[in-house]
Amino acid sequence: MQILHEREGTSLVVYLVDELDQHSARSAIEALDRIVTLYPEETIVLDLSRLTFMDSSGLAVAVNLHRMLRDTGRTLTIRHTPSQAMRVFRAAHLEKQIHFEPAQKEGSPCRH
Repeated sequence: MQILHEREGTSLVVYLVDELDQHSARSAIEALDRIVTLYPEETIVLDLSRLTFMDSSGLAVAVNLHRMLRDTGRTLTIRHTPSQAMRVFRAAHLEKQIHFEPAQKEGSPCRH
């Protein structure tokens, strides 16, 4: 698991790269906590376009980030969620708590 971030307009876009599973979830939570602390005024967009796999451990990562941002008066937007990962989020009913931008169409190039 690799975590990258870049400014995009007035937002900080955070990319999760490769697999998000039980082995990488704890380090992802810690890295996202550092990013939220380093950029206390930024709007955070979690971009999952570079994610190749996510199991239910990804729920903990998203919920933890959502809570950290909510506690500082900010909201989380998740975008470019792969269909497999979106099924996990929907099964947990997280689309009712976290804003998800519509998924990219299959075959659409990802902006990196």
